[in-house]
Amino acid sequence: MATYLWRATVITHRYLGVAVGLLMLVWFFSGIVMMYVSFPGLSAEQRIRVLGPIQWQSCCSLDAQTWDDDQPIRSLELNSVSGEPVMKLRPEGQPMRVMSLGPNGPSIELDMARARTIAREAAPRIIGTAAEPAVAEEIDLDQWTVGAGYNAHRPLYRFSFDDPARTTMYVSSSTGDVVLWTTGSERFWNWLGAIPHWLYPTFLRQNGPLWSQIVIWASIVGGFLTLIGLYLGIMQFKRGSSGRISPYRGWFYWHHIGGLVFGVLSLTWVISGTFSMDPWGFLAGQPGNERVRLAGDPPKWREVRASLAAIQRNPPTGNVVRLESAPFDGLLYWLATHEDGAVSRLDAVGNGAPIFPEDLQAIAARLAGNNQIVSAELRTEEDEYYFSHHNTVALPAYRIILGDAESTRYYIDPVTGSLLRRVDANSRAERWLFSSLHRLDFPILRTRPLWDIVVVLLMLGGTALAATGVYLAFSRIKRDLTFARRPRIIRQPAE
Repeated sequence: MATYLWRATVITHRYLGVAVGLLMLVWFFSGIVMMYVSFPGLSAEQRIRVLGPIQWQSCCSLDAQTWDDDQPIRSLELNSVSGEPVMKLRPEGQPMRVMSLGPNGPSIELDMARARTIAREAAPRIIGTAAEPAVAEEIDLDQWTVGAGYNAHRPLYRFSFDDPARTTMYVSSSTGDVVLWTTGSERFWNWLGAIPHWLYPTFLRQNGPLWSQIVIWASIVGGFLTLIGLYLGIMQFKRGSSGRISPYRGWFYWHHIGGLVFGVLSLTWVISGTFSMDPWGFLAGQPGNERVRLAGDPPKWREVRASLAAIQRNPPTGNVVRLESAPFDGLLYWLATHEDGAVSRLDAVGNGAPIFPEDLQAIAARLAGNNQIVSAELRTEEDEYYFSHHNTVALPAYRIILGDAESTRYYIDPVTGSLLRRVDANSRAERWLFSSLHRLDFPILRTRPLWDIVVVLLMLGGTALAATGVYLAFSRIKRDLTFARRPRIIRQPAE
């Protein structure tokens, strides 16, 4: 019985090594590429960089707005779209509305001609020089905008430029925002990085549930392949008088040794990759309502309108590119983002309203509710849960740790009072099961180039393990098929 079980395990490992082993080889190689080239997306700094200054002299025509004075307003953002002030307003319990606050409002025209103007005006901030789009087209989605995060902006206006970087820019048809731009280099390397690594081709990714299940089950099967490979490798491990630790020769020997050295690491990478997909809600946390609790009762439209009128009469100094509401405890405040990325907090009439220590204490008390505050401190360094993978996070940050069942942590921007991050039990589990195991994001490896050297060497080891496994599996299956096709010679008994 043991012999048959061993034989079945060997055959299973061999045939899975062709299908899933090839996929794991792609995962390892593409993972090296992803260390240095990420999938295209806009950071917070890039979103600011593309915005033009708000022209206060042409803002804000509020008489054309037809909102009821008592309508609660949950959020409002104001920015400039090709020189026209545009308001993104979210009434309480309703979807976001996009309206013009210019003299021709309240509606805003966002057709191809307007989108081309937006792209042309954004070009100097993105490309570095004035440029006219060489190709303009309306699309629903493509390889770089297939994610659900772009659904609210479809259809998209896509503009391609003839600049040296071969930039492609995407403009939203609903807000007029530049929601993405990519370069030729990014697109090329992503075909060797994120797209094969995430199984991200457009035809598959546009069906989100199907794509998710395929990635989850492929990862699970990959983990099973690695697990039985580890079992076989350990069972065949030996040290005889000759000093050899493997009974194999040639490529089988190197695959065996590679499996003993890199097998556990390969298993943790595959399993942690599965966790990144949050299979069956395994790491899904309960959504918090902290921002609503901090804001309190939303301001009425009459308050918002009066506040905007006051700010128009006394606009903030400097080039403000975005103004967004930031109510606290039922009082209306604003965050004004300047062209250089600096953010200032304003009160309802446009005067400066910086955050003081007592304000941070009030924020902590509001977040804690009936829970005990175990710790509240201003941090100037990252900690084990507030960090960014080889990028930067906003510092300093005011950290609050509660004495609730999940030891919930909150990180607050001490300049704006905004909630930067919430960490609960599931967030901590995700941090250790994914970030630490999949990215080797440990404090001891946070510095570069130490992290690069360690991770690249380990990834190359995993690549070699997968490559030898695929080669051997193909070779053995080819030999099995050749043997099966060989005609059998039936010997006649001697007379």
